Amino acid sequence: MTVWPRRGRAAVLAGAFLLWAVGPAGPLAVGPAGAGSAPPTPGTDFSLTVSPTRLAVQPGDIDEKQRFQVVNQGERPVDVEVRKADFKPDLDGTLLFQPKAPYSASNWVTVTPDRFRLPAGRTRSVSVRISVPSAPEPGDHQLALIFMVPAGTGAGNIRVNRGIGAPVYIAVPGPVDDSAEVTGLRAPGFALGGPLTFTTTVRDTGTVHRDFRGDDRLRLRVNGESVAFPDFTVGRGAIREISTTFDPPLWCLCRAAVSIPGPGGTPTAATATVVVLPLHWLAAVVLTAAGLYLLARHARRRYRAQVRAAAHALSGADGGGGRPTV
Repeated sequence: MTVWPRRGRAAVLAGAFLLWAVGPAGPLAVGPAGAGSAPPTPGTDFSLTVSPTRLAVQPGDIDEKQRFQVVNQGERPVDVEVRKADFKPDLDGTLLFQPKAPYSASNWVTVTPDRFRLPAGRTRSVSVRISVPSAPEPGDHQLALIFMVPAGTGAGNIRVNRGIGAPVYIAVPGPVDDSAEVTGLRAPGFALGGPLTFTTTVRDTGTVHRDFRGDDRLRLRVNGESVAFPDFTVGRGAIREISTTFDPPLWCLCRAAVSIPGPGGTPTAATATVVVLPLHWLAAVVLTAAGLYLLARHARRRYRAQVRAAAHALSGADGGGGRPTV
């Protein structure tokens, strides 16, 4: 089984629900969605990628057919099943699959094909049709498509289902509000040095998801510098926690702030202050100075003792050579 890189953590953790859902078919190992097509990777039995990694459908595109590209970069053919699931995002962005999640659109989508065999090194296009019910609530509705490779039959007692989860956001026509607010900024109050980790909390207060990507990245202002947070998305009605790091100077009273525009252009902001004081370096300097002082004092005492000994020796030599008796 392929060990997926860290960027697939969202999909890996999302497999917790599917682990329960698949029942006797076995547990699930979920990998990250990826892009592109390539020949089979030598020595790799299983390597499946899906692009795009997420799909955001705007109101004007709802009637258009949407597509995913599924690529088998492993050395063996795989049987793929495409399943639909409701989800809600966790604080760290992982998809928590659960029935009847808020703003579900799993009943709006038809996937074609939903089952297919994909030979090694081949790519398959999967189309998505969206049928919005009458009088839907305006704003974002969402679901996840799970590209599942069920475990085959084998002699072992453990069988592993493998899959990739890709979120789909569907924006229903109506008033669009992508506002969000910062509700907190956490950082250590005191540090011996860097790097410093700042974690902010962002809550979506609008009717659609909010992307903080590329030029629209969320930024931390600290000591006159601008530090970007990683790309992230906060879903409708969801809360996200996101972290970034800052390398402070040796000594620093680091005042940090993060803000985003709110409704009407009024920003929401959060602040934090970190005192950077290299006490370990100060202790090292003090100990070094104390050591040098003790060495110098010892040298002075030794020198004085040598002088006194020399003077005493000269004095003794003079006393022993007095006047001769007649």
